[in-house]
Amino acid sequence: MIYDKLQNINNYRSLHPRFEKAFEFLKATDLENLPTGKHLIDDEDIFVSVSEYSTKKVGFLEGHKDYIDIQLITKGAEKVGHAKLNDQKIKEEYDPAKDIAFYHGECKYITLIPDDFVILFPDDLHMPGIMNGKSSDVKKIVIKIKV
Repeated sequence: MIYDKLQNINNYRSLHPRFEKAFEFLKATDLENLPTGKHLIDDEDIFVSVSEYSTKKVGFLEGHKDYIDIQLITKGAEKVGHAKLNDQKIKEEYDPAKDIAFYHGECKYITLIPDDFVILFPDDLHMPGIMNGKSSDVKKIVIKIKV
């Protein structure tokens, strides 16, 4: 997992061949006004999912096999739990159509506010959307990058 400020995102371009196109999208797009829903950048190899929701008290760790996530918020604040995938107990088996599995397990938390981002690789379990003290209305941008 990488956790940093959006102004530093270019430091990570060399980590994956598709990051260049994803980062250019971030730089060239008015993220605050990007409508909710799915937006294709490079077919299903790179796409963006935009959602708006209220943070919650509890959640479950999730993991992906086929995609790397770049997550950032443009409104609100949320805690994101994170843990490396090792021997966590499975809550819901992997669904290849949705590229997601859910797990029980301990995690540490970071707080995302506007201008923060995380890059989550397939071995990074994460629990997004958690309250940071109190519920917050969040607008989140998730760029999905095919591994």
